[in-house]
Amino acid sequence: MNALARAIGLPAALALLGGCGREKPLYVDGAYVRLNPNPDNPAAGYFTIHGGERPVTLRAVETDAAVRLEMHESMGGGGMASMKAIDSVDVPARATVSFAPGGKHLMLWTINPQAIAAGKIQFKLTFSNGDRILVDAEIQGPTGNPTGNAPEAPTTGTTHAHVEVH
Repeated sequence: MNALARAIGLPAALALLGGCGREKPLYVDGAYVRLNPNPDNPAAGYFTIHGGERPVTLRAVETDAAVRLEMHESMGGGGMASMKAIDSVDVPARATVSFAPGGKHLMLWTINPQAIAAGKIQFKLTFSNGDRILVDAEIQGPTGNPTGNAPEAPTTGTTHAHVEVH
């Protein structure tokens, strides 16, 4: 009977282990930058964060292709629109946090002309759990058309490419 129990137990254990997949990863997609019609004013950056199995906090966003980058949030109230810089953004487990027009967004000052010509910029997002995610964002002109003239430039703002750096 002991051999039978072991024979039945092993397939059951393997079946249970088969259901143990990897945790849902934290990832970022849909990144793009919209240039301002006035080149002396900052551009805006947008993307979507997809939370993993545990809550995290977005601590920083960086790029080498702009002189300055800040996270901001637009707010409206009493018929007035305003904006403020933010230092971090909470990302609940299994939730989506959007950086989108009218809400959270990036402000980028003086983007490198070579990045604009290539049509893309790379962001590094740093999270409270130590994850660092690299994301390519399409650069769009003020009307939403891609700026890139290089063959490798993406054609939409929905690039799903991302690399996790540890």
